[in-house]
Amino acid sequence: MRFSVNIPNFGDFADARTVASLARTAEWAGWDGLFVRDHVVHDKRPRPFGDPWILLAAAAPATSRIRLGTLVTPVPRRRPEQLARQVATPGGTTVPMT
Repeated sequence: MRFSVNIPNFGDFADARTVASLARTAEWAGWDGLFVRDHVVHDKRPRPFGDPWILLAAAAPATSRIRLGTLVTPVPRRRPEQLARQVATPGGTTVPMT
């Protein structure tokens, strides 16, 4: 069985440095993955939110073992060509966490 840390993309976790630090700590603590929500906050209180792909890009160089990804990506909300560039991996493949 594998375990992951799941975080929102708003509030304190909208900052890429915070997410990178958390990813590093999660890896050190033995967690198997870090996943970020991908949604826009629908709340009357204004609060910062970050693009999950940017947050994951910040976490990637801070880690070497854990899996990184989004919990759900609402594809119709994004431009297809932009999403394709954001999710592409150097090897052209993705590895599911099973």
